[in-house]
Amino acid sequence: MTQRALDFIPIPERSRKPRTRGLTLARDYGIGFRQAQDWMESVGEFIDYIKMRHLFTLLAPLDAEHLMMRKIRLYREHQVEVNPGGTVFELAWLNKQVERCFATLAQLGFTAVECSENMIPLSPAEKVASVKAAKAEGLKVMFEVGEKYPTGALDVDMVVRDMDALKEAGCDLGVLEKSLMEQCLGPQADRPEAEKLVQIAERVGLDFVVFEAESVIHHGWLFRTFGPDASLGPNLEPEYIAKLEATRRTLSREGGYTFLSDQVQAMAIKH
Repeated sequence: MTQRALDFIPIPERSRKPRTRGLTLARDYGIGFRQAQDWMESVGEFIDYIKMRHLFTLLAPLDAEHLMMRKIRLYREHQVEVNPGGTVFELAWLNKQVERCFATLAQLGFTAVECSENMIPLSPAEKVASVKAAKAEGLKVMFEVGEKYPTGALDVDMVVRDMDALKEAGCDLGVLEKSLMEQCLGPQADRPEAEKLVQIAERVGLDFVVFEAESVIHHGWLFRTFGPDASLGPNLEPEYIAKLEATRRTLSREGGYTFLSDQVQAMAIKH
Protein backbone atom coordinates (compact mmCIF):
# COMPACT_ATOMS: atom_id res chain seq x y z
CA MET A 1 0.00 0.00 0.00
CA THR A 2 1.37 3.44 -0.92
CA GLN A 3 1.80 6.21 1.63
CA ARG A 4 -1.46 7.71 2.83
CA ALA A 5 -2.22 11.26 1.73
CA LEU A 6 -3.57 11.90 5.24
CA ASP A 7 -0.64 10.25 6.99
CA PHE A 8 -0.49 13.21 9.38
CA ILE A 9 -3.70 11.86 10.94
CA PRO A 10 -2.94 8.69 12.94
CA ILE A 11 -5.15 5.63 12.54
CA PRO A 12 -4.93 2.14 14.04
CA GLU A 13 -2.32 0.19 12.08
CA ARG A 14 -2.79 -3.29 10.66
CA SER A 15 -0.33 -5.96 9.61
CA ARG A 16 0.17 -6.33 5.86
CA LYS A 17 0.16 -9.37 3.63
CA PRO A 18 1.20 -12.06 3.97
CA ARG A 19 -0.42 -11.97 7.39
CA THR A 20 -0.31 -14.77 9.96
CA ARG A 21 -2.92 -13.22 12.28
CA GLY A 22 -5.98 -11.07 11.83
CA LEU A 23 -6.96 -12.92 8.66
CA THR A 24 -10.14 -12.11 6.74
CA LEU A 25 -11.64 -15.09 4.92
CA ALA A 26 -14.34 -14.04 2.46
CA ARG A 27 -16.60 -15.93 0.07
CA ASP A 28 -17.20 -15.64 -3.65
CA TYR A 29 -20.79 -16.82 -4.11
CA GLY A 30 -20.52 -16.84 -7.89
CA ILE A 31 -19.87 -13.24 -8.87
CA GLY A 32 -18.88 -12.19 -12.39
CA PHE A 33 -15.35 -11.29 -13.41
CA ARG A 34 -15.92 -7.53 -13.57
CA GLN A 35 -17.50 -7.59 -10.14
CA ALA A 36 -14.53 -9.57 -8.87
CA GLN A 37 -12.19 -6.96 -10.36
CA ASP A 38 -14.09 -4.17 -8.62
CA TRP A 39 -14.03 -6.16 -5.38
CA MET A 40 -10.27 -6.61 -5.52
CA GLU A 41 -9.66 -3.00 -6.52
CA SER A 42 -11.75 -1.82 -3.58
CA VAL A 43 -10.87 -4.16 -0.70
CA GLY A 44 -8.41 -6.75 -2.02
CA GLU A 45 -5.73 -5.56 0.40
CA PHE A 46 -7.94 -6.57 3.35
CA ILE A 47 -8.75 -10.12 2.19
CA ASP A 48 -6.45 -13.08 2.86
CA TYR A 49 -8.54 -16.09 1.70
CA ILE A 50 -11.48 -16.46 -0.66
CA LYS A 51 -13.75 -19.50 -0.77
CA MET A 52 -15.26 -20.21 -4.19
CA ARG A 53 -18.80 -21.54 -4.05
CA HIS A 54 -18.54 -25.32 -4.25
CA LEU A 55 -21.12 -25.71 -7.04
CA PHE A 56 -19.05 -23.62 -9.45
CA THR A 57 -15.92 -25.59 -8.60
CA LEU A 58 -17.71 -28.89 -9.20
CA LEU A 59 -19.07 -27.70 -12.56
CA ALA A 60 -15.92 -26.00 -13.87
CA PRO A 61 -14.07 -27.46 -16.88
CA LEU A 62 -10.28 -27.67 -17.07
CA ASP A 63 -10.15 -24.55 -19.21
CA ALA A 64 -7.76 -21.68 -18.45
CA GLU A 65 -10.25 -19.16 -19.89
CA HIS A 66 -13.19 -20.34 -17.81
CA LEU A 67 -14.61 -17.70 -15.46
CA MET A 68 -13.54 -19.52 -12.30
CA MET A 69 -9.93 -19.93 -13.42
CA ARG A 70 -9.74 -16.29 -14.46
CA LYS A 71 -11.06 -15.22 -11.07
CA ILE A 72 -8.56 -17.47 -9.28
CA ARG A 73 -5.70 -15.80 -11.19
CA LEU A 74 -7.14 -12.38 -10.36
CA TYR A 75 -7.34 -13.18 -6.66
CA ARG A 76 -3.83 -14.57 -6.63
CA GLU A 77 -2.56 -11.34 -8.19
CA HIS A 78 -3.87 -9.65 -5.06
CA GLN A 79 -2.10 -12.13 -2.73
CA VAL A 80 -5.34 -13.91 -1.82
CA GLU A 81 -5.34 -17.66 -1.18
CA VAL A 82 -8.24 -19.43 -2.93
CA ASN A 83 -10.05 -22.58 -1.77
CA PRO A 84 -13.14 -24.49 -3.00
CA GLY A 85 -14.93 -25.08 0.32
CA GLY A 86 -15.43 -28.13 2.49
CA THR A 87 -18.28 -29.72 0.51
CA VAL A 88 -15.89 -30.51 -2.35
CA PHE A 89 -13.61 -32.31 0.08
CA GLU A 90 -16.47 -34.26 1.67
CA LEU A 91 -17.72 -35.44 -1.73
CA ALA A 92 -14.20 -36.49 -2.69
CA TRP A 93 -13.83 -38.39 0.56
CA LEU A 94 -17.14 -40.23 0.10
CA ASN A 95 -16.01 -41.30 -3.38
CA LYS A 96 -12.47 -42.24 -2.25
CA GLN A 97 -10.96 -39.60 -4.52
CA VAL A 98 -9.31 -37.25 -2.02
CA GLU A 99 -5.76 -37.38 -3.42
CA ARG A 100 -6.95 -37.06 -7.02
CA CYS A 101 -9.24 -34.20 -6.02
CA PHE A 102 -6.42 -32.26 -4.35
CA ALA A 103 -4.15 -32.80 -7.37
CA THR A 104 -6.85 -31.50 -9.74
CA LEU A 105 -7.63 -28.50 -7.53
CA ALA A 106 -3.95 -27.54 -7.59
CA GLN A 107 -4.01 -27.92 -11.38
CA LEU A 108 -7.00 -25.57 -11.55
CA GLY A 109 -5.03 -22.95 -9.65
CA PHE A 110 -6.43 -23.31 -6.13
CA THR A 111 -3.86 -22.65 -3.44
CA ALA A 112 -5.79 -23.89 -0.41
CA VAL A 113 -8.47 -26.39 0.61
CA GLU A 114 -11.02 -26.51 3.38
CA CYS A 115 -11.51 -29.90 4.99
CA SER A 116 -14.62 -30.47 7.07
CA GLU A 117 -16.80 -33.20 8.50
CA ASN A 118 -20.18 -31.56 8.39
CA MET A 119 -21.84 -34.66 6.94
CA ILE A 120 -19.06 -37.27 7.07
CA PRO A 121 -17.44 -38.96 10.09
CA LEU A 122 -13.63 -38.72 10.10
CA SER A 123 -11.32 -40.52 12.49
CA PRO A 124 -8.27 -38.66 13.84
CA ALA A 125 -6.08 -40.72 11.49
CA GLU A 126 -8.25 -39.80 8.49
CA LYS A 127 -8.03 -36.12 9.36
CA VAL A 128 -4.24 -36.28 9.53
CA ALA A 129 -4.09 -38.23 6.26
CA SER A 130 -6.27 -35.62 4.54
CA VAL A 131 -4.04 -32.80 5.72
CA LYS A 132 -0.91 -34.57 4.52
CA ALA A 133 -2.49 -35.37 1.13
CA ALA A 134 -3.30 -31.69 0.59
CA LYS A 135 0.13 -30.52 1.71
CA ALA A 136 1.72 -33.01 -0.72
CA GLU A 137 0.07 -31.01 -3.54
CA GLY A 138 1.41 -27.74 -2.17
CA LEU A 139 -2.00 -26.62 -0.87
CA LYS A 140 -2.63 -24.74 2.34
CA VAL A 141 -5.14 -26.45 4.59
CA MET A 142 -7.86 -25.12 6.84
CA PHE A 143 -9.76 -27.71 8.85
CA GLU A 144 -13.13 -27.06 10.42
CA VAL A 145 -13.32 -28.20 14.04
CA GLY A 146 -16.54 -28.83 15.93
CA GLU A 147 -20.03 -30.19 15.30
CA LYS A 148 -22.38 -28.27 13.01
CA TYR A 149 -25.30 -29.45 15.15
CA PRO A 150 -23.82 -29.81 18.65
CA THR A 151 -25.69 -31.98 21.14
CA GLY A 152 -23.72 -30.81 24.17
CA ALA A 153 -21.63 -27.96 25.53
CA LEU A 154 -18.36 -27.02 23.87
CA ASP A 155 -15.54 -29.17 25.23
CA VAL A 156 -12.46 -26.94 25.31
CA ASP A 157 -10.03 -29.81 25.90
CA MET A 158 -11.42 -31.74 22.93
CA VAL A 159 -11.20 -28.75 20.59
CA VAL A 160 -7.64 -28.02 21.71
CA ARG A 161 -6.62 -31.67 21.21
CA ASP A 162 -8.10 -31.66 17.70
CA MET A 163 -6.46 -28.39 16.73
CA ASP A 164 -3.08 -29.37 18.17
CA ALA A 165 -3.14 -32.69 16.27
CA LEU A 166 -4.08 -30.91 13.03
CA LYS A 167 -1.36 -28.33 13.53
CA GLU A 168 1.20 -31.06 14.12
CA ALA A 169 0.10 -32.74 10.86
CA GLY A 170 0.85 -29.54 8.94
CA CYS A 171 -2.58 -27.91 8.88
CA ASP A 172 -2.39 -24.13 8.45
CA LEU A 173 -5.63 -23.00 10.09
CA GLY A 174 -8.28 -24.47 12.37
CA VAL A 175 -11.78 -23.07 11.84
CA LEU A 176 -13.95 -23.07 14.95
CA GLU A 177 -17.44 -24.04 13.79
CA LYS A 178 -20.08 -21.31 13.70
CA SER A 179 -22.54 -23.28 15.84
CA LEU A 180 -20.00 -23.48 18.67
CA MET A 181 -19.38 -19.74 18.44
CA GLU A 182 -23.13 -19.09 18.72
CA GLN A 183 -23.46 -21.54 21.58
CA CYS A 184 -20.75 -19.80 23.60
CA LEU A 185 -21.60 -16.18 22.82
CA GLY A 186 -25.38 -16.16 22.42
CA PRO A 187 -27.19 -13.58 20.26
CA GLN A 188 -25.85 -10.62 22.27
CA ALA A 189 -22.34 -11.98 22.98
CA ASP A 190 -22.98 -11.80 26.71
CA ARG A 191 -22.83 -15.41 27.90
CA PRO A 192 -20.22 -16.51 30.46
CA GLU A 193 -19.37 -19.45 28.19
CA ALA A 194 -17.55 -16.91 25.99
CA GLU A 195 -14.57 -17.52 28.26
CA LYS A 196 -14.19 -20.90 26.51
CA LEU A 197 -13.28 -19.12 23.29
CA VAL A 198 -10.59 -17.18 25.13
CA GLN A 199 -9.18 -20.42 26.53
CA ILE A 200 -9.04 -21.99 23.07
CA ALA A 201 -7.28 -18.97 21.59
CA GLU A 202 -4.77 -18.86 24.45
CA ARG A 203 -3.98 -22.58 24.29
CA VAL A 204 -3.91 -23.02 20.51
CA GLY A 205 -2.76 -19.55 19.41
CA LEU A 206 -4.37 -16.75 17.41
CA ASP A 207 -2.11 -17.57 14.46
CA PHE A 208 -4.01 -20.88 14.01
CA VAL A 209 -7.62 -20.29 15.10
CA VAL A 210 -10.21 -18.86 12.70
CA PHE A 211 -13.54 -17.90 14.25
CA GLU A 212 -16.47 -18.73 11.97
CA ALA A 213 -18.44 -15.74 13.20
CA GLU A 214 -21.04 -14.16 10.95
CA SER A 215 -22.91 -12.00 13.45
CA VAL A 216 -21.81 -8.35 13.54
CA ILE A 217 -22.27 -8.43 17.32
CA HIS A 218 -19.92 -11.41 17.53
CA HIS A 219 -17.37 -9.58 15.39
CA GLY A 220 -17.41 -6.69 17.84
CA TRP A 221 -16.86 -9.05 20.77
CA LEU A 222 -13.97 -10.80 19.02
CA PHE A 223 -12.16 -7.55 18.26
CA ARG A 224 -12.75 -6.17 21.74
CA THR A 225 -11.42 -9.41 23.21
CA PHE A 226 -8.53 -10.22 20.89
CA GLY A 227 -7.91 -6.95 19.08
CA PRO A 228 -7.42 -6.81 15.29
CA ASP A 229 -5.49 -10.11 15.40
CA ALA A 230 -8.67 -12.23 15.49
CA SER A 231 -9.07 -14.18 12.25
CA LEU A 232 -12.64 -14.35 10.88
CA GLY A 233 -14.33 -16.36 8.15
CA PRO A 234 -14.58 -18.24 5.88
CA ASN A 235 -18.06 -17.11 4.74
CA LEU A 236 -17.93 -13.33 4.98
CA GLU A 237 -20.06 -11.54 2.39
CA PRO A 238 -18.20 -9.55 -0.31
CA GLU A 239 -20.01 -6.30 0.42
CA TYR A 240 -19.21 -6.51 4.15
CA ILE A 241 -15.41 -6.53 3.94
CA ALA A 242 -14.91 -2.75 3.99
CA LYS A 243 -17.04 -2.32 7.11
CA LEU A 244 -15.33 -5.28 8.78
CA GLU A 245 -11.93 -3.66 8.28
CA ALA A 246 -13.19 -0.44 9.88
CA THR A 247 -14.50 -2.48 12.82
CA ARG A 248 -11.11 -4.21 13.16
CA ARG A 249 -9.54 -0.79 13.54
CA THR A 250 -12.27 0.38 15.98
CA LEU A 251 -13.37 3.02 13.48
CA SER A 252 -17.03 1.97 13.28
CA ARG A 253 -20.06 1.82 15.55
CA GLU A 254 -19.60 -1.95 15.92
CA GLY A 255 -15.96 -1.35 16.86
CA GLY A 256 -17.03 1.18 19.48
CA TYR A 257 -14.99 4.02 17.93
CA THR A 258 -12.43 3.07 20.57
CA PHE A 259 -9.51 4.72 18.81
CA LEU A 260 -11.35 8.04 18.84
CA SER A 261 -12.66 7.73 22.40
CA ASP A 262 -9.19 6.89 23.70
CA GLN A 263 -7.83 10.09 22.18
CA VAL A 264 -10.71 12.13 23.61
CA GLN A 265 -9.97 10.73 27.08
CA ALA A 266 -6.25 11.46 26.68
CA MET A 267 -7.05 15.07 25.77
CA ALA A 268 -9.34 15.42 28.80
CA ILE A 269 -6.57 14.19 31.11
CA LYS A 270 -4.09 16.71 29.66
CA HIS A 271 -6.51 19.56 30.29
